[in-house]
Amino acid sequence: MKFKLTPMSMQRPRSSRRPLFGAAMVVLALGSAALAGCSGSDGNETAFAPAAGNESAYCDTYRAWQVHEIDGGEGPDQPNPAALEKYWNETLIFKETSLQQAPPAIRDELVIDVRGTRTLITPLLEKYEFDLKRIEREGSAAEQALLGEPPADVQKAEAAIDAYQGRVCQAGSPPAADVVFKADESSKPFCTADSTFNSEFGKVASSRFDPGVMRTFVTADSFTEVLDALDAAAPAEIAADVKAETEWFRNRWSDVTAEFGYDIRRILLDATPEDRAVFTRFHPDVAEHESRITAYAEQVCGG
Repeated sequence: MKFKLTPMSMQRPRSSRRPLFGAAMVVLALGSAALAGCSGSDGNETAFAPAAGNESAYCDTYRAWQVHEIDGGEGPDQPNPAALEKYWNETLIFKETSLQQAPPAIRDELVIDVRGTRTLITPLLEKYEFDLKRIEREGSAAEQALLGEPPADVQKAEAAIDAYQGRVCQAGSPPAADVVFKADESSKPFCTADSTFNSEFGKVASSRFDPGVMRTFVTADSFTEVLDALDAAAPAEIAADVKAETEWFRNRWSDVTAEFGYDIRRILLDATPEDRAVFTRFHPDVAEHESRITAYAEQVCGG
């Protein structure tokens, strides 16, 4: 859970590109022997090696917390103040545990994040008895701003923590590539196709990643149709990237998802590092393609 705890009415619009498992955010495979060393999109053999620290206590704790948030609701997604108080107490335990297990690479950032949680957000929530509507109604401008936008040092720390959790713990999906794209006449059809794909996956996310809903998403004709639409609408500058990623979804990603019963929880908790990388697209065979498509969608399709 991030420092930020923004009431739903105060949340900012997000980019139209929604990472597959963004809540934070990830399922598995043909078996590690079949996947190791498979050909990348350029025809070269790519050996998979997880980032150092992937199977650490810190990453295990973080992935278990992701499952907890899938089942129990993330941040302000709680039915009442009592539920938010319970969730927040669990959050404090998670954060303190993570700090005890902190890898050297982000220990300083975790210290900043935990300190901000303890000294800024927790007292504010306690003051208003964990009632976010009261904070919106009665809180000062500074208090409301604190929930929506943490201090600069905390934002910087969160960015470093998020990057580590994605790259090392294989959560979320690869960040946008450092490349500039511009809109042209081919942009609108692609953005429409991308939005359709995201809307279809949104049904899975809204179900809290119910395995039955995930199965329907992956096995329905509409899954193939939206991938076909992405291929057909891909602008020239990312056409190869889109083709590589849609093939990934049709084959390795779908196989991994089926292997774990379409249950994202099993992927997070039980999968091998390679299995998770296949699902999150942090696998080196597809990560660069995913990053370029994300950059295009963020810059051109907008939020």
